[in-house]
Amino acid sequence: MNKTDNRMLEKLFFNMLPVQVLIFAMGSVNSIVDGVIAGQFIGPGAVGVVGLYYSMVNIYNATGSVLLGGTAVLCGRYMGRGDSKKTEGIFSLNLTLTFIIGVLLTFVCLVFRGPIAVLLGATEELEGDLVTYITGYALGILPMLLAQQIAAFLQLERRSVRGYIGVAGMIISNVSLDILFVSILKMGIWGLALATSFSNIVYFLILVPYYFTSKAQLHYSIRNALWSKALSLVKIGFPGALLVFCIAIRFTVINHILIACAGNDGISAMGAFNMIHGLIISYCLGNGAIIRMLVSVFMGEQDKSSIKKILHVVFTKALALACVLAVILVLISPGITRIFFADSTSNVYHLLHQLLIIYSFCMPLILICQIFTNYLQAMGHTRFVNFQSVFDGFFSMVLPALVLAPVMGALGVWLSNPIGIILTIMTVPLYCIIYWKRIPASYDEWLLFSPGFGADPEDCFAVTIHDTADVTMASAGVQDFCERHDIGKRSAYFSALCLEEMAVNVVKHGFMLDSRSHTLDIRAVYSAGNMMLRLRDDCIPFDPSEMAEIVKDSGSFENNGIRMVYNIADEVTYQNLLGMNVLTVKILECDLGAVESTDYLLETKLKEDDPELHKRFKDTVFVVQSILNRYKLMFPEYTDHSIFHSLTVIDSCNRLIGEEQIDKLNTDEIFILLMGCYLHDVGMGISENDFLEFKDRLGEEEYFRTNPGASKSDFVRDRHNEFSGLFIEKYAGLFDLPTPEHTFAIKQVARGHRKTDLFDEKEYPAAFALPNGNSVCLPYLASLLRIADEIDVVATRNPILLYDIGSLTDNKQIAENKKLNAIKAMMMTKEAFVLTAHTDDSTVYEDLVRMADKMQKTLDLCRKVIAERTDFRLIQKKVILRKA
Repeated sequence: MNKTDNRMLEKLFFNMLPVQVLIFAMGSVNSIVDGVIAGQFIGPGAVGVVGLYYSMVNIYNATGSVLLGGTAVLCGRYMGRGDSKKTEGIFSLNLTLTFIIGVLLTFVCLVFRGPIAVLLGATEELEGDLVTYITGYALGILPMLLAQQIAAFLQLERRSVRGYIGVAGMIISNVSLDILFVSILKMGIWGLALATSFSNIVYFLILVPYYFTSKAQLHYSIRNALWSKALSLVKIGFPGALLVFCIAIRFTVINHILIACAGNDGISAMGAFNMIHGLIISYCLGNGAIIRMLVSVFMGEQDKSSIKKILHVVFTKALALACVLAVILVLISPGITRIFFADSTSNVYHLLHQLLIIYSFCMPLILICQIFTNYLQAMGHTRFVNFQSVFDGFFSMVLPALVLAPVMGALGVWLSNPIGIILTIMTVPLYCIIYWKRIPASYDEWLLFSPGFGADPEDCFAVTIHDTADVTMASAGVQDFCERHDIGKRSAYFSALCLEEMAVNVVKHGFMLDSRSHTLDIRAVYSAGNMMLRLRDDCIPFDPSEMAEIVKDSGSFENNGIRMVYNIADEVTYQNLLGMNVLTVKILECDLGAVESTDYLLETKLKEDDPELHKRFKDTVFVVQSILNRYKLMFPEYTDHSIFHSLTVIDSCNRLIGEEQIDKLNTDEIFILLMGCYLHDVGMGISENDFLEFKDRLGEEEYFRTNPGASKSDFVRDRHNEFSGLFIEKYAGLFDLPTPEHTFAIKQVARGHRKTDLFDEKEYPAAFALPNGNSVCLPYLASLLRIADEIDVVATRNPILLYDIGSLTDNKQIAENKKLNAIKAMMMTKEAFVLTAHTDDSTVYEDLVRMADKMQKTLDLCRKVIAERTDFRLIQKKVILRKA
């Protein structure tokens, strides 16, 4: 079982490849249609005009890429934090910037169309037609840019089908209008441009109505646009568009070279080639996109083996397929040429056919180049990739063309393609030598793996799940793997249980939804004391709200493993990458160590020293589950007060006591503390009969007299510790408490988690006597419970609200859960409780500061009680709030 099914990677790669190829190929459809119509119904000169304008089309695409690239990263950050307001702010910023840039580009093209035509390299013969084409095309720039952005947001909202319909509508309308305007109405180059502009408008009009419906998750508002992020958006997006900008400039320079050495025929041949160029290299670009995304995932997982496997697939089978496609292109090149230029005896036909033959042999080289570039980008070598973008996008082809064109004419320009690609490929081994400052000594060094990159085989566990029968074996393997790395039995158990429950969910809800065969790849990595758990499957996408539904408390121990792992995880991320679900859970060594060093400390000692008391305690745990979950009947929007909160409180008590002080507690004190922890919140879910019985004893009449606007739930919430005490007293027999003295002690500890006076010697005697001769230090036990309850403030206290705070209606709970959502971690050190928070909302942060101050006061009180009234100690002195 400790091996990954290699077929999954290969299957995944080739399943994703057609989609990625199609995405890149679709961008060329309009250009091909325009070129064919121009060549067949207007003439070779019109093909040259469209080809000359191709540089401007690249500039529009590069501008869109800048906005899309920056937006994707920023939206990903805010969506991962569950910050829908800022996600909408980036959405609004993107569309506003797109509108402004689209208007400016349209204005420039309409006002400066003559100078632009000259700059693009138009001869006197083509300048007039190019000016006309620029004018007609300008009408569609704004809807084209807006449609590009909206299509990306529709994918984010899982509305890709509308995007595909939009593309189909754009293509159909462009073909139809080209035929109508050019073939039937004889509108020439003006009709060709108008058809393209109108097709872009059709595309936009198909996409945009979705954002006027109630189904839309993102809503545009210029007031909500995050203008402060505009510069960041551009900075993030620019590197990805750098190559496109360079290619746009390269086309302009090459056009000037062609005019000088081959005239209008050279421009027309290059123009026709540019129209189909995107279709020809879509296979190579699709391979590159997949490499970038998969290697990015594997790099984050330190999965050196999978990186090598995916590179093996692309350098063998994908490269072989590129060679086959190159041969096919050679064979069909005469037919392609005739689509644009019917006269096979013409010079322009000869030039285009010659270019296609030469370029077909470049396809395997282009694939290699794409693999290298995207691999290095995924591995984080950004500076070199930026250098390579400039070199590949401009210098690698322009320099050879400048040298060869004066001697060989257009053929010299065509030959600059393979020369430039080879030069670009050669920069990669040169960079490896510069990076290591020597010739790399191994395959790993040629792949630029740093010495510490990648976990050793013994520190990895990987298995592929095909059906439910594999899940149990995988779970046992993960638990054994964790225990072999001294992670500790509890963390090992919950890690295995977490993966098992997640795997079962994938198999049940992902594998069964269609007739396709699916696989689930599970990986666990132990590195430098930290644990990484990863699940990867090829089923339909799921979103964070679905995961929140899985991890929320359902009144039973279902999904208990997922919940417990989420509670200690430093980071949980979900991505859907190119049709692949990737869920990654990272747990830091400090969290594992803190949990394990005192794990089950109280319960273990009780079981060893007094099995009878331990049995009474375990019986209570079984009974109290459903009682604790009743709090949701009265407080459906309240933070978690279920058994999971009690477990967290007990964990904190274990860590506060520590191994240094555990032996100072007798078994009765341990039993009373554990029972108090489990029962301290039962008052939140009391029945109506118990409420009626207890309310008068707790001053209901006086409470509502002094709080005229309060509700029954307000009364219960404010006095729930007292309700808990009365509940324990009434149902002592149900919990099989040994003596009335035990009942009193447990009641006082449970009551003491809030408001009660821990200095009151009558209520909290420092040596409360039991019938068996043991004494109980009630101030210490109550102080432990109070501070442990106080520090349970992290976001996972109510996981469903991490993603859906907007569903709340209680204003107090909205504010409370915004605070919880902002607190990403609580680390207990020997000196302090460190709260790590992330929020840009000043109001929420002020609330966090007040909360931290309140926690500090509680800590100071508990420290004082313990120091003055007991022989124990509480070593933590501070509550520290720090920003993430």
